[in-house]
Amino acid sequence: MVAGQDFAADVEGQWLFRQGDLVLGPVSGAQIVEKLTTGELTPDSPVTLAGERDFHPMREVDAFRVHVARAEARARVEVAVQVEREKSRKRLTILGGAAGVLVIILGIVGLQVARNAAVYGWLGGEEEFEGIEMEPPTIRLAQARRDDEELFEYPTNNNGTRTAERPAAGAPAKPGTPTGRPVAVASTSRAEDKRPRPSGTVATDPDGMEVAQQFDQSAINRVVAGNKSTLFKCFKEEAERSPGLAARIPLEFVIGNDGKVNKLWVDNPQFKKGPLYDCLLSELQKWPFRAYEGERATVGLSFNIGRRG
Repeated sequence: MVAGQDFAADVEGQWLFRQGDLVLGPVSGAQIVEKLTTGELTPDSPVTLAGERDFHPMREVDAFRVHVARAEARARVEVAVQVEREKSRKRLTILGGAAGVLVIILGIVGLQVARNAAVYGWLGGEEEFEGIEMEPPTIRLAQARRDDEELFEYPTNNNGTRTAERPAAGAPAKPGTPTGRPVAVASTSRAEDKRPRPSGTVATDPDGMEVAQQFDQSAINRVVAGNKSTLFKCFKEEAERSPGLAARIPLEFVIGNDGKVNKLWVDNPQFKKGPLYDCLLSELQKWPFRAYEGERATVGLSFNIGRRG
């Protein structure tokens, strides 16, 4: 006996009911109540006593009014429960989505932090590389330079930065420069004007020639300062290969217009080629310089390896 059927004992007689165009029955009043409880019949299902011709919705038949009221109340409760369940499901979905987004954001932030740490040298400070010092960088316009060019010392001006380099006495002049002087030098390498020029300016060489300079010196300096420690490991490895190494190692590299280092010179005969050169070039090509237009930039760095007396 299903729930509610025991309350139908007062429903006497045999009953007919309609389902669509079919007239079914006769069945007992208790069976009608059972079908109402299970949902097979609704409060609007037409019913009548066997032997009568007029059908009426069950809600209008006195014998079933109580059972109809109970069925409708139960239906309202079930609807309310379903609504709450749906709300809970949506809340859980929203919370789950928010948690997923938070995890993704934290992951992206973590990756960015790790990348910046690797790129800008936040991990492992320079204290790991005692005995390695870097002189302030110099930035100038790139010049034509043969790969087999003889090495020469770079003179410095009064503030310690390198001036435009000149070949040693007796060295042949480069094509297009009868005097042997560079074609053009950025203002940071001339003693006459020590003020840094912003990007997009025009520098004038000693012969009065104007050359467009569109690279941003301050941006280049920031990248050099943030990434210089990545080169220290190259010198550390070289020091391990050459115990007791103590040397000054100047180097120059050219930043292409795409922001990538595409040329490197190590101005020390001992390291012009070899593992140190390869390591330095590999690390420099990872430095994130900005792309720019106009004349290419050359950056000069100088490292002192080993303790000096």
